[in-house]
Amino acid sequence: MAGMTVQQWKRSTASRLMDGSVDQSPDLDARLLLQNVTGLDHVQQILCSDQELTEEELSALETLVLQRLAHRPMAYILGSREFYGRDFHVDERVLIPRPDTEILVEQVLAFAGKLNKSKDLSIIDVCTGSGAIGITLALELGCQVTLTDISAAALEVAKANAERLGAKVTMLQGDLLSPAEGKYDIIVSNPPYLTQLWCDQVSKEVAWEPRLALDGREEDGLGLIRTLVQQSTEHLVQGGALFLECDYRQAPGVATLLGEHQFAEVGTARDLAFLERVVWGVLACTSS
Repeated sequence: MAGMTVQQWKRSTASRLMDGSVDQSPDLDARLLLQNVTGLDHVQQILCSDQELTEEELSALETLVLQRLAHRPMAYILGSREFYGRDFHVDERVLIPRPDTEILVEQVLAFAGKLNKSKDLSIIDVCTGSGAIGITLALELGCQVTLTDISAAALEVAKANAERLGAKVTMLQGDLLSPAEGKYDIIVSNPPYLTQLWCDQVSKEVAWEPRLALDGREEDGLGLIRTLVQQSTEHLVQGGALFLECDYRQAPGVATLLGEHQFAEVGTARDLAFLERVVWGVLACTSS
């Protein structure tokens, strides 16, 4: 590899990634790996296409390429993933935030806007992982958000992200809403919801992510969601809402589940592929 220019390295690497059946964006991966090592952004890579890479740079790049050829996700290799316009640190301790989950955030923001509570709004993000959902809501709404996760390692990642982004959050470790006290206006969660069969069939990239963040328990993958829905009736104020992400094949069942647990105004929202991905319900007000 000695004496390779920026352009030569990008072409060679894109070809290697394509031959290795890594993904459908080998050119983008090559560009991002190069930027990670050299600091050259997209424009600079074009302007410096004939610049020779040093032996140290080539060695560092080769290490990253081998990781990618092993199907390690780019987000883990680069150590970050953009979510709702902000960069969040991610590693193998947490699930990688997906663009579809931004739909979940948008639905919560729309509901929060109707409450007119501003900084007095009480929100809890359950199964927070990297903290992408809860931290984004805290920053967008200017309020404090509680983050919970059963994984202490995941909460370390969320804490680091909150501190770096300047979000006001409270961390609680425990299973779903078990560590929470009091009631909230909004409970939001992208919980594990894959069936065991789906977990065994995930792509080579997804297989790098923590199974704890994928396996929803029970045969249909809805074990955690069932528990969370039941817990939410005790931790929501009347008129408060529960927002959940799930697989599109599970959305009708989750909507029915909410209807069976005192939730009214049950609705769904479609993801970027126009599949039902988000399900929510408002806790019905009961007469005293």
